[in-house]
Amino acid sequence: MSLHIEKIGQGEPLVMIHGWGMHSGMWMQARDLLSQHFELHLVDLPGMGHSDNMDIYKLDTVAEKIAQEIPTNAYVLGWSLGGLIATKIALMTPIKKLILVASTPCFVAREDWPQGMPKDVFESFFAGAMQDYQGTMHKLLALIAMGSGNARATSKILREALSLRPAPHQQGLLGALDILRTADLRADLPNLETPTLLIHGAHDKLASLSAAEWTAKTLPNAELMTLPSAAHEPFISHPELFTSKITEFLHA
Repeated sequence: MSLHIEKIGQGEPLVMIHGWGMHSGMWMQARDLLSQHFELHLVDLPGMGHSDNMDIYKLDTVAEKIAQEIPTNAYVLGWSLGGLIATKIALMTPIKKLILVASTPCFVAREDWPQGMPKDVFESFFAGAMQDYQGTMHKLLALIAMGSGNARATSKILREALSLRPAPHQQGLLGALDILRTADLRADLPNLETPTLLIHGAHDKLASLSAAEWTAKTLPNAELMTLPSAAHEPFISHPELFTSKITEFLHA
């Protein structure tokens, strides 16, 4: 399968991986700011954006495919689902530094993981994605922006960005959804020595701040930046702060 990766900017390579149902065009202002300092490799996940779908859509296979296509020893950044995939890449192959944006090592709650999204909420919200992708995404984008200081404007920016590329392949949506439903990387985190920055909005309605706090404490070499007026989309609501912190972390 063909994986679409847009390359822009100059400098050390920074790979950016988007979230569920989206595409790499979502990075918008952050892309323009970061490309002044880094060579960006903007990945469209399999079955989304301009990338072909994968026959076997699992966390391991997606991470392996991306790892094969990106520069060795790059910086890797992942948002939401992309953070799970970025973490898996870091566990599989050497990378320079890892950035996790609004991400969690285990998206759905379990008996020993109340920090996750309740399973019934997850299933009811995403069940309609196969029948009504546009309707589901409209609700999801509103939820992503909810709680940020400028939620209405942010939601509008997200909708406009999403419309720039074709709707995802249904099997890609389903496969990626199953990764969110089943993936659990908690046990692997104590062994992940890669320097890691977590960026999380205090008002995130999809990935709890408590999950990010747990992750930052569990990783051997991590720091957490909490944005008090951000939700699940800090790179859109706070692009300058987002990019300046990333640049500072990667150049340190």
